[in-house]
Amino acid sequence: MAVDISPESGYHLIINDGSGRGISREPYMNWDYCLLANDYGNKGYPVVFHTKGSGFSIEMTSSNWGGYRYLQAVTTGVKLVQEGDAHVWEAESRDKGAVFKTFGAYMVYGSETGKSWIAVAASILPNLGRDFAFWKLEKA
Repeated sequence: MAVDISPESGYHLIINDGSGRGISREPYMNWDYCLLANDYGNKGYPVVFHTKGSGFSIEMTSSNWGGYRYLQAVTTGVKLVQEGDAHVWEAESRDKGAVFKTFGAYMVYGSETGKSWIAVAASILPNLGRDFAFWKLEKA
């Protein structure tokens, strides 16, 4: 089922776990990597969905490096890159909320205490400290 997204509009991506935490970014090794906001109730930075191929490129409205604002999945997580290097993310509606996938792998997040870094995975094994990221979208 499709997710109701208006391209070129700002949204807060808020994890649907009751914490009210949205997607954010922090620098690591000269890149901005995506994670959930550290504080409960912090909606993070708005994102903008741009139609690209069969899905969307996702642009974060804030970054530490000019021109590096688009989400790209890498083996170490989800980092912000230039527009031309952005991955295409497909949005799917599930019972628990919207999920986003690229190259057959879904956004996941660290569900243990501490930093909740965003990554991608095709599947989740129980008790390994990660959970699928089910999002609710709130207009910014």
